Amino acid sequence: MIVNGEKMSFEDDMTVEELLNKLELNSSKVVVEVDMDIISKQQYSIKKVNFNSKVEIIQFVGGG
Repeated sequence: MIVNGEKMSFEDDMTVEELLNKLELNSSKVVVEVDMDIISKQQYSIKKVNFNSKVEIIQFVGGG
C-alpha cells in the first residue's frame, strides 16, 4: 500500500478507520483519498484498503 507517496506494509483488507488508528491519526482532523476518490468520514469504518491501494491523507493543523 502507498500512503502519502510512501510504500507501507499493513494487513490486507483493513478499513480506512483501522489504517488511521495504526498511523495514530485523529479521523476528525483528516481527509482521506483512496485511489483518487475522497472518502466521506461516514465511510471510514466501511471502506476497505488493500496492498494495491494508493492512499493520501491530508491533516488539518491549527495555527495562527
